Amino acid sequence: MIKQFKQHQKQLLVGIILLSVLLLGSCASFNTNEMFTISKKDNFQYDSIPLGPLNEHKICAGDRFSFSFSTNNGEKIIFGSSGAANPSNTSTGYNPIITQDYLVQLDGHVELPLIGKIKVEGLTTETLEENLELLLSNDYLLPFVQIRLTNERVVIFPGQNSGQVINLQNSNTSLIEVIAMANGIRTDGYANSIKLIRKIENKRVIYKIDLSTIEGLKQGDMFVQGNDYIYIHSKKRTGGEILKAITPWLSVFSSSLAIYALIIK
Repeated sequence: MIKQFKQHQKQLLVGIILLSVLLLGSCASFNTNEMFTISKKDNFQYDSIPLGPLNEHKICAGDRFSFSFSTNNGEKIIFGSSGAANPSNTSTGYNPIITQDYLVQLDGHVELPLIGKIKVEGLTTETLEENLELLLSNDYLLPFVQIRLTNERVVIFPGQNSGQVINLQNSNTSLIEVIAMANGIRTDGYANSIKLIRKIENKRVIYKIDLSTIEGLKQGDMFVQGNDYIYIHSKKRTGGEILKAITPWLSVFSSSLAIYALIIK
């Protein structure tokens, strides 16, 4: 009888060990929604934060931009929007204002009215404006062209289980402004652990930003640019995750103990 009891004890011990192994294995799956983690073994070095002005964005495939055009150095735009009478009354016979949104195709070309299909990939908006004015000057008097990118946006993750796409209205939008547009850092977010991931040519650079102190204000004033990813690390809810993970196992374990107690009686 004693030998049989010891055998039952061994079986119980084996069961507890197996359950512990299962629980430990499940711990590896906690906080699996965390993004952009960097292994400590990589000896990773963050890039220097650019606090000054950025290089102007170069148009690429998939960009969208608005195109407005008028003659006489934009005279129609000014007097048309203000409601004032046109004092010059020039007799050009044609003074259009054309504003429309256009998509840059995968081959880097775009189809524009009055001009046709031209390659715009790799150009800044300023260079494109100059090129279009030169082309239109063959047929129109003192053409005035304005180009504005309309699909510049950043993606921000301000805390756990939240993400937002922010459309940029201005080219000088700061990191602080983008965080404010996303309704601030969530209560579980770390203000001292923010990653800004930016694509420069064919690679991604990563800046680490600390906004937890007043010294971080300079970093918060850095300008964001289209296609930036802003990730704010959040607190790991390990306690709740562990409880959630082990609850079904505890139920199985307690049931096993109840069955075991009935057997050894």
